Amino acid sequence: MKRMLRRCSLGLALIFLVGLQTKVATAAALVRVLVHEEASNSMAVSVSLPATLQTQGQPLQRLEPGQWYSLPTSVVSRIQPAAGGLVRVGNTWYPGMIEVRPRRGEGIAINILPVEEYLRGVVPNEMPASWHMDALQAQAVAARTYALRTQSSRKWGSNPFDLVDDTRDQVYRGFYYFDSRNNRNVPKFHRRTDEAIAATRGIVMGNAAGYYRARITNSWIPYNGGYMPNPDGEHLDQEMTQAMAERGWNWQQIIAWWYNNPQLQRLQQL
Repeated sequence: MKRMLRRCSLGLALIFLVGLQTKVATAAALVRVLVHEEASNSMAVSVSLPATLQTQGQPLQRLEPGQWYSLPTSVVSRIQPAAGGLVRVGNTWYPGMIEVRPRRGEGIAINILPVEEYLRGVVPNEMPASWHMDALQAQAVAARTYALRTQSSRKWGSNPFDLVDDTRDQVYRGFYYFDSRNNRNVPKFHRRTDEAIAATRGIVMGNAAGYYRARITNSWIPYNGGYMPNPDGEHLDQEMTQAMAERGWNWQQIIAWWYNNPQLQRLQQL
């Protein structure tokens, strides 16, 4: 690997820290994520704690843990678990509300949840949780920015969701995956990425879309006696972000390198 500069200038770091303190915005608290599609007239769900079920045209129903419920996919149903509860669809347990509804002749499930909870199921599935904390924090800011920018731009048009759970947007795996072979729930969140998300809570880029890729660097530029990857101003290179963090760059400096004038802001109501 070509020699890289260890740090941005102190002045650059201070500029972004001051900007973060003074720029404040507001945002919607919830995101809607398409998590399941099923070509059937019903969809099975289960809950980890007592939950309420509201089905279009029907009275409220109480759901109890330990059993499966079959919901029609011809009407809209919403499952709201008690605080801390999860809803299982397929082999995945999700936090927040699950909405089952018809779409184009099939049934879909949409996970409606706070963006900070959504990130807990995204960041460790987009970047290894073992990586440097500053790389994880940069990833959290990029992922949060991408989610909210995609929501506000209505990428999916008139569809009743803001994001999908795969690489067309960001890989989102809920909180647990049920491993039927070993009969156990496997966590899809991680303590280290939870820390990175909490440390950057509400922080987004006001002047970037938060795009990122595993590896995009294909050219280098001289920089302070060494070489640095040539940024395109719009994408974060995840592998190079890890290398930069290992060499002493903090997450603000990393973000400032990859994105053109990112304008870090801390959002309210998250």
